[in-house]
Amino acid sequence: MPAVVSAALLACIPEKGGTTGETTTPATDATTGATTGATTGATTDVDPPTTGGTTQPAATDSESTTTAAGTSTGSDSSGSETTTGSETSSGTSGDTTDTGNEPVLCEGTSMSSLPGVTIVFPPQPCTFTVAEAQSGVVFHYEVHVEAELPDVLRYRQDAGDCDEPGPSGLIVAPQISGMGQAYCFCNQGLCPGLDIPPTTLQPGVYPGDLEWKGFNWQGPHVDLGPPFPPGEYVVQERAIGSFKSEGADVDYEVLAQLPITLLP
Repeated sequence: MPAVVSAALLACIPEKGGTTGETTTPATDATTGATTGATTGATTDVDPPTTGGTTQPAATDSESTTTAAGTSTGSDSSGSETTTGSETSSGTSGDTTDTGNEPVLCEGTSMSSLPGVTIVFPPQPCTFTVAEAQSGVVFHYEVHVEAELPDVLRYRQDAGDCDEPGPSGLIVAPQISGMGQAYCFCNQGLCPGLDIPPTTLQPGVYPGDLEWKGFNWQGPHVDLGPPFPPGEYVVQERAIGSFKSEGADVDYEVLAQLPITLLP
């Protein structure tokens, strides 16, 4: 009997071991492997594209929008390539920076004792470096005559009586001065000095220009002087003479002045 019982027990033990190995271990490995593999694989494969897809396009869209906005702002406010470039590059620096990159414009002052007649400097650049002035700058002015004005005499202003009337009918003499410096057409030589008869001024706007290269000069019969140093100066256009008022001769002066600054 003992031998039979032992044999029966030995026969049953391997069958339990086989059942346990087949049912428990493979099921656990398959479940764990499949679950872990699927979960890990899904998480690893899906997350990076989601993160990359969200971050990269967002940054690109943001940069494109900022650039377009800067360009649009520059174009609306200036209309020129240089200003647009300046405003676009300055980004959020503001109007002060943009204005600083543009040339400073000044409008001159005018006075006149000749009825209906003025000389004006329209808004124009008025700040230059010494080098810019020596490269040549041009100042623009206009003679405005509102209505016909008869019996106007024009007086010469140069030393040799060489001045002659311009398109407006007036003799307009230019000068740049200040800080002991001077540029003018004061010495043009000696001329016959014939009298200039009175004229009738005609209504209109008569433009004129004054070119300057930053040097002292008194006229074509005088050597070129030293350059103007940095400082504050005044550009002037002036006409003088007389006109008839109630049968009497009345002296007049028509004057326009434009302040300018020379920088080092």
